[in-house]
Amino acid sequence: MGQPLIAIVTPTYNGARYLGETLESVQQQDYPNLVHVVLDNCSSDGTPAIIDQYIGGRVPIFRHRNPAVLDQRQNWTRAFELAPQDAVYIRYLCDDDTITPSSISEMAAVAEAYPSVGVVGCLHDCAGAVQDFFWPAGEAVFDGIEAARMTLLRQGVLMPVQMLWRKTVMDKLDPVFSGAMGGGWDLDTVFRMLAISDFGFVHRPLGFTRVHDNTMTAQLYSGKTRAWTRDGLHLLMRHGPTAFGTDYQRQLATFRRYYIRRIVRWWREDHGRQNLQPHLDALSSAGFSLNVRLLSDAVLDWIFVRIGFRHGWRGYPGWQ
Repeated sequence: MGQPLIAIVTPTYNGARYLGETLESVQQQDYPNLVHVVLDNCSSDGTPAIIDQYIGGRVPIFRHRNPAVLDQRQNWTRAFELAPQDAVYIRYLCDDDTITPSSISEMAAVAEAYPSVGVVGCLHDCAGAVQDFFWPAGEAVFDGIEAARMTLLRQGVLMPVQMLWRKTVMDKLDPVFSGAMGGGWDLDTVFRMLAISDFGFVHRPLGFTRVHDNTMTAQLYSGKTRAWTRDGLHLLMRHGPTAFGTDYQRQLATFRRYYIRRIVRWWREDHGRQNLQPHLDALSSAGFSLNVRLLSDAVLDWIFVRIGFRHGWRGYPGWQ
């Protein structure tokens, strides 16, 4: 039996600066049954010319162009729709990232060995170093719900842009990328997949994730937005009941207290609330409109944590 077809999917918008490196890394893959779907989101720079240079290479390129610019989530959805229906796995690859020559082979080997696995991750090089994703060394497969729980508690890290996804699991999601979260919708998709499949992990750096000011991540999450913490509340509300079961309400209360203390700290750092409204709105939408009772509860919890009567929140995101 031949190797299953894998589609690498690259949505791009004005990506000429780094796109050539991305396309070249795909052409260097040692996996034999591979196609590269490249969706140009109506770029106005030299992106089409860069793509032209790689047409006819060893890995076939399925080239498409949107007639008008779509937002990022819509563009990722459209790119998935353009993948061959007989593809067994999908591997999103951003237009400024690269993968090592054995990346697809090594990740596919895990997925093929464990049919219950719907998502395969790996280590990656980012900001000049290989990031620690905390998954226990020596373990290649994790129960999906347990992997979601570990991620919310920051005992494991999920990086959607460096993953291989089983298409039959993706096909069960409608839509594949939900608009329920303002940001973090790709991570939300991974959580939804882990609710119905297992998680595989390759403990080797198989990709390079570029950090620069022009990425959507930089634009949405940089500086004083502190958007990772807001996403943490959304992820906990959406996936905590499945991940934590009967312990969900306790975990949610712990996060809420932590979040409120963060907001107070940010208010002091920023000398006002000009950057805080998205966080206040997120709390309100979750049923936690900020008031004296919730503030007092958060302060009292801080005291209990300091004297060792309680454990504070140490989970996702963990750095804001």
